[in-house]
Amino acid sequence: MLEAIISVGMALWLFGNINVIVAIWRKKILRTKGSMFVLILAITHLICNFSEIIGLVTQLRFTPMSRKKCFEYNLVYLFAMMFQSALFFSIALDLCFSIMLPIKHMIWNKHRYVTIMCIFPLIFAISTSVTSFIFIPDEQTPYCIFMLTTDIRIYQMVSTALIVLNSVTLVIILCSVLAAVRKSENMRGSRHSTGSRTNSLREEKHKVFRSTFFLVLIYIVSWWSVVVIFRIMVETIHDVKDVIHYIPYLVIVVMPNYCQAYYVTYLRSPRFRKAFREQLNWLTCGFCFPKIFEKKHEKREGKDCNGSVISYANNDSGKKNVRQGSHKCARFAQNV
Repeated sequence: MLEAIISVGMALWLFGNINVIVAIWRKKILRTKGSMFVLILAITHLICNFSEIIGLVTQLRFTPMSRKKCFEYNLVYLFAMMFQSALFFSIALDLCFSIMLPIKHMIWNKHRYVTIMCIFPLIFAISTSVTSFIFIPDEQTPYCIFMLTTDIRIYQMVSTALIVLNSVTLVIILCSVLAAVRKSENMRGSRHSTGSRTNSLREEKHKVFRSTFFLVLIYIVSWWSVVVIFRIMVETIHDVKDVIHYIPYLVIVVMPNYCQAYYVTYLRSPRFRKAFREQLNWLTCGFCFPKIFEKKHEKREGKDCNGSVISYANNDSGKKNVRQGSHKCARFAQNV
């Protein structure tokens, strides 16, 4: 039953994450600073998806083996999990910078900025993976799960670091919420806030903010809850062997975290939603969302018609006919 549930989840994970990567690769308008973090998050989740597929095909989850061999199977999976956990901290910092330092955030070089913001998640993933490898006990494990490869005290230390890191991420998000609400109230009272361009920019920032907030919220509810549940079981149940039997089923709680990049951006971002619908139209050979390309065709026809009218009016004969038509319209208006 668990393997069947994971199989359905993996289909949704692969579909969503591949769609996000292809959409950002296709559309230049989607390659903003925030979208680059979503792209990195989708790639990280895709690595977790393939690791789950390997475990599903080879039946690793319910196979007893040595902890060292199990760690070798789950090394990439463990690295991706630790990286995406710390990446949400960088996403929260990016949101805070965009609200507190909007002008500087806008002029910072995109590639350099994203690279610098990914240094901490990379260091965190490397350090946790190396520490887990050093303290692998020479024992057998009944289930091949990366949480059971290292010593239980090392995992408790790593899980405590994750809880602290996620708590700081949540505090940064809440502070950003308060700062955004205060800034919107100040802008509402300003006389410059009546401009349509200012309102549209403000609305676009609010959409990005809400999308980032939902990304972090889903992560906290799914992955963070697994860490907390595991710590509670370890602390309350004296015999660790009794805890081991429940660990494989914790993946059900983590499942929403692996496909959130696609579904959150689809629901919260009109630009991503349009790109996803175009790709879904291609996948279904025009069956889904056929009106998207009909609208594009109508716009092209309208441009062609406007261009032909302009070129016709630029000709000498066209100018003469347009002038005669305008005189006739003026005479008709005077008679009426």
